[in-house]
Amino acid sequence: MAELQYHGQNKTYTIAGEIGKGGEGRVYEIANDYSLVLKLYTEPLSPAKIRKLKLMAERGSDTIKKYAAWPQDIVTDSRGMVCGFVMRKLTGYVPIHMLFSPMDRKKMFPDKGYNFLVRVAGNMARAFHACHSSELVMGDVNEGNILVNNMGMVAFIDCDSFQIKDGSEYYLCEVGVPRYTPPELLLKKSFENVVRTTNTDIFSMSILIFQLLFLGRHPFAGKNISKEEIDEEKAIRQKWFAYSLDNAHNKLSPPDNAFSIRNLSDDLSALFHSAFEHIDNRPLPAQWIKEIDAYEKELVPCTKSKVHIYPNKLSVCLWCEFKEKRNILFFLDDSYLLQDNSFMDIEKFINGFKIDTLDKNPIRFPQTSGKLIVPGPIDFRHFKIKKAMLLFGAGVILVSVLLAFASPVYFFPGFIFAAFLFGLDPMKFMINKELQKRESEYLIAKQKLEKAIAEYNIPSEYRNYKNAAGQIEELIVRYKNLPNELSKKRKTMEEKFYNEQLHQFLVAFDLTKHSIPSIGPTRQASLLAAGIRTASDISKLNKVKVQGIGPTYIQILLSWQRQVGSNFVYQPNNYLIGIETKQLSDEMQRIKRSLEHDIKAKYQSMQYIKMTIEQKRSIIQNQMEPLRIAYFQTKIDHEAYLTKSREIRTINIFKA
Repeated sequence: MAELQYHGQNKTYTIAGEIGKGGEGRVYEIANDYSLVLKLYTEPLSPAKIRKLKLMAERGSDTIKKYAAWPQDIVTDSRGMVCGFVMRKLTGYVPIHMLFSPMDRKKMFPDKGYNFLVRVAGNMARAFHACHSSELVMGDVNEGNILVNNMGMVAFIDCDSFQIKDGSEYYLCEVGVPRYTPPELLLKKSFENVVRTTNTDIFSMSILIFQLLFLGRHPFAGKNISKEEIDEEKAIRQKWFAYSLDNAHNKLSPPDNAFSIRNLSDDLSALFHSAFEHIDNRPLPAQWIKEIDAYEKELVPCTKSKVHIYPNKLSVCLWCEFKEKRNILFFLDDSYLLQDNSFMDIEKFINGFKIDTLDKNPIRFPQTSGKLIVPGPIDFRHFKIKKAMLLFGAGVILVSVLLAFASPVYFFPGFIFAAFLFGLDPMKFMINKELQKRESEYLIAKQKLEKAIAEYNIPSEYRNYKNAAGQIEELIVRYKNLPNELSKKRKTMEEKFYNEQLHQFLVAFDLTKHSIPSIGPTRQASLLAAGIRTASDISKLNKVKVQGIGPTYIQILLSWQRQVGSNFVYQPNNYLIGIETKQLSDEMQRIKRSLEHDIKAKYQSMQYIKMTIEQKRSIIQNQMEPLRIAYFQTKIDHEAYLTKSREIRTINIFKA
């Protein structure tokens, strides 16, 4: 289990999820900085490996980092031991071999044609030129450690295997893939203690450029026209370039249905001959850049397909010729599939459905009356009687005071009577009763107005309307997505036919009858025991674990699978594709009709609810003015009576 934190030179890195693993270690995302990743080695590093990593981090320049996932910071674990390094994350990049297969090209780069492959080839030469100019030698160059993005930019990974020179000391690259290794190194039979050069790099680069321009074909894998057994390694060692125009060896010729080297410019063709048929002074990356750029300018578009780009030295589009004369597809663009125009009217159908929100211009509770409203008449009898009682009580008290001068005994009866009179105060009860009545009328009028406004703004049917509108919108989204859904199903169908044909091709390659680098009898027996017998079965290694077959050997086997699969050409069974495409189209038409029916039914239901709401709002709007007037009238009447009652309560009995 990996630790969570690792320490760089001036920073601590917290790892997040694992995003990849290889033979040497695993790669993790870094929390809070997704522009970087951290590679952790599985095994402890040797002192020489540690010195090499530190040297690489010191020498990292902007030019190198542009073309490589270069070590930027060396990290240590909790014990202070160097265990990995931080590098930039190559977002949007895929292995360059994804450009070799027509199905992979369609999935990863659906809008790219042959000119894109040429541009990637030029950018690869630029990447090699930049690294060689920085005195770097890549060494282990293969289709798995060079990535490409949809802009055609390339980048190296596994850079810790590069060959680095420090003074007179070399940190060597002691790994490699035979099918990308130059003959002078294959003859050594081992990569140990071998000093690589830019010249050996150029051989590997030239193979990858060839594979790009020749749609995945290997320059040393052709049709054997001799009587001896020839595999790629033997052809490389003997410099038997299968596409050679000289063909002095008379051993290999280009495979059937292959892109012809004569389609290239003469100067570009000469570079391949020089790189593959000679050992010394192979063409430098700068020469490749010049000729590839010139070749790209000679490409022209086809009038029939946007992904058919071909050399202007040809009178017709060769991709169309492959398709029309041999039923071979090197670029998949859907033009060979049964076209279905029955979804052209989708937008027209949808535009006929307008869903109103019904919440525009809501009514607000009125703050002013808008017109002059005066208080209604007030019955002053209660107030007059109350005032008379106050005056009478005041008179009794006054008489009691005067009689008290004659005899104190008269004061107390008069005072008690006056107090009883004031305490009884029957008019206070009548006034409060009237006040409560007016307040109740005001609150009822306010409540009626509030209810009417609420019912207008959000009627009881509004929820049903919103639900119906939401259901229609969901149906419309699905309806509008039908072309995309059909496209996805067609792609799945196409991929199925392609993979079935590829499977039949790969099944013919029995593991026991072919020599695979590093896969000896023991590992071969483990593979057979796990049911992996043919090149097609190797794909199972993504799901099945086989003892003794770790990440490194899985990559070797997948590379071999791609190697034998490079001669596969896709020849679609148009009859079966036509039948299944028609069935798929019919199924989608049924879904389309069903959705149209549901949308119309829901829309009619929604329109009925809308009509009900509008009718109710019209009725409420007609009632609104009387309710508003009643609200303000009862409010003013209540306030006027309340003011008058307060005036009576403050009357001073002596002033009265």
